[in-house]
Amino acid sequence: MRRILGVFIALFMCCVPIGIQAEEEVLSFEYTGQMIEIKGATGYYSIPEFEFLEDAPIDCGKYFAVTGGGYVTFEINPKKVLVSVNYNKDWREGDSEEKKYLCKFDGDYELKLRILSNGDFVSLDRYDGNIDFQFEPKNEKDVPVEKTKITHSDVEVVYYEDGYKIDSGRSDIEPILLKDAGEYIVSFDADSRYYESIPFKVTILPKTIELQLPNYQKYIGEKDPILETDDYILIREVGEEVGNYKLTVKSKSKNYRYEIVANDTFTILDSKQQSIRPEEKKDPLLSINPSNKDKNKYASAEDMESNKEIETKVDKESAKTETKVVTGVSNFTSMYCLMMLSCIAVIIYILIKKKNVKS
Repeated sequence: MRRILGVFIALFMCCVPIGIQAEEEVLSFEYTGQMIEIKGATGYYSIPEFEFLEDAPIDCGKYFAVTGGGYVTFEINPKKVLVSVNYNKDWREGDSEEKKYLCKFDGDYELKLRILSNGDFVSLDRYDGNIDFQFEPKNEKDVPVEKTKITHSDVEVVYYEDGYKIDSGRSDIEPILLKDAGEYIVSFDADSRYYESIPFKVTILPKTIELQLPNYQKYIGEKDPILETDDYILIREVGEEVGNYKLTVKSKSKNYRYEIVANDTFTILDSKQQSIRPEEKKDPLLSINPSNKDKNKYASAEDMESNKEIETKVDKESAKTETKVVTGVSNFTSMYCLMMLSCIAVIIYILIKKKNVKS
């Protein structure tokens, strides 16, 4: 009976081209996953099969509904879902092709991306054509291959013996190892197919070592002591006159810088002096400027002679005092020995006399 009714309705619709006018209403709906109901409908049929439906249709297609006033033709269209396709920067050779691209869309849908032989994108899904996934871009060749940018902030550190290691944060990229002080512009050695390595600056400052020097000195006319070690060279101001000369230090390695914190003066002594302290010198030599060194010279030869006479007098008086003391000690020692011998002789005499009396 239903099939007969469907055929009757189909014949009725065919009457339109031969001049029999019939009232027709066409509606369009988007797929929602819910039944699409027409108000006042008593039955639904699919087109072009004219198959009677027990309930209002859900899936996409063309239908007509029978109502008390005639029939209504309507269609359910697929829901359009825009899918943005991007290159997967973590994809590597050997991974599955379906992981090569990432799909982003609004809504809770499930799909697998498939690439046709011509490069077009299509979806493998379970929506039976009710969802129209529209890919942007539509073809694989239009998807830009984005590389992961690998970089690091600029670095400034102090040198240490094991070197400085900079890690990229990725296990497939070797860290950078710098072993010497200096300024470097570096970038990570990464596979250019997947990474874009951005250069950055690394500054390794020399390590500072404090030096506490011994008292370097010599007598005038002598050669300088050795002012060089395996690690650094000491440099003194130019000059061979009696006085004090500033010491500076030069490192033999760019990894270290040395700083003199004690005894930074080289002293040249007069042959008749024991020492010259920096504080005893009125105008110590502070630089290699010849005008400064001239300030250390004696005022005149007469001053030097007067100084020598004063020193000679002091030496003679010291010698006299020393002779007197030594003579006094010598006299006292002789008297003490003589007294001891006299006592011993008396004791021996008394003992012999006692022995004779007993006999």
